Amino acid sequence: MPELGRLLTAMVTPYTPDGEVDYAHARRLASHLVQSGNDGVVSVGTTGESPLLSDDEKYRLWVEVKQELGARTVVAGAGTNDTRHSIHLARLAEKAGADAILAVVPYYLKPPQEGIFQHFRAIAESISLPVIVYNVPGRTGVNMTVETILRCAEIPNIVGDKEANGDLAHTAAIMEAAPAFKIWSGNDNDNFHLWCMGAWGAISVTAHIVAGQQRQMFDHILAGRLPEAAAIHRRLCRVTDACFLNGSPSTIRYILRQLGF
Repeated sequence: MPELGRLLTAMVTPYTPDGEVDYAHARRLASHLVQSGNDGVVSVGTTGESPLLSDDEKYRLWVEVKQELGARTVVAGAGTNDTRHSIHLARLAEKAGADAILAVVPYYLKPPQEGIFQHFRAIAESISLPVIVYNVPGRTGVNMTVETILRCAEIPNIVGDKEANGDLAHTAAIMEAAPAFKIWSGNDNDNFHLWCMGAWGAISVTAHIVAGQQRQMFDHILAGRLPEAAAIHRRLCRVTDACFLNGSPSTIRYILRQLGF
């Protein structure tokens, strides 16, 4: 299994003025993000407006972004609330050269924990790529329990969890029981706390604009310089709140436009 990047941006999808996907602009943005301090990107996650794109558009974005970033990590957002469609997308991501896929808990339908597990098991067994599960109950309507996540961790190519339920004790229990299972923070205001507990990294929205500061905070934590890291965290909290002021991804898209993207 490849070692996946620690700091990844959940990248927005650029469009032309007439609403078509702007692939050249996507390449430019992805390149800018790694130059700014990211280890790679998640392409066509929910911040990339995955429900709005056709399968052909997703596939081409994955191909173009991976060609642009080369050895850098490209995670394909291949999860939906339809298991068969998710398997199809996961196979397309593998064909496109992605390094891993991100698969979200099936949204809106509120499946039971056994249904969530079987959904992820079926996706993981359909491909050889690493799979990151994504627990975001604020958007899906259901929270994965610690027990369900630990069951997923037993599947060989389910390598980690993008955790965005906001419950630090829940995440601590996962990390204690499965120390080799990677945790990416999915809420930017939780990054400091989860990194201090030993989380692998973050899949971030605000890393579109503050990857350098996040990288510096992470480096301080790894070196044991917690006061310096905490000072950066405190400053970034207001930035994070501002980036979600009018929803996501509309706010970060507006900010990027002001910055020339």
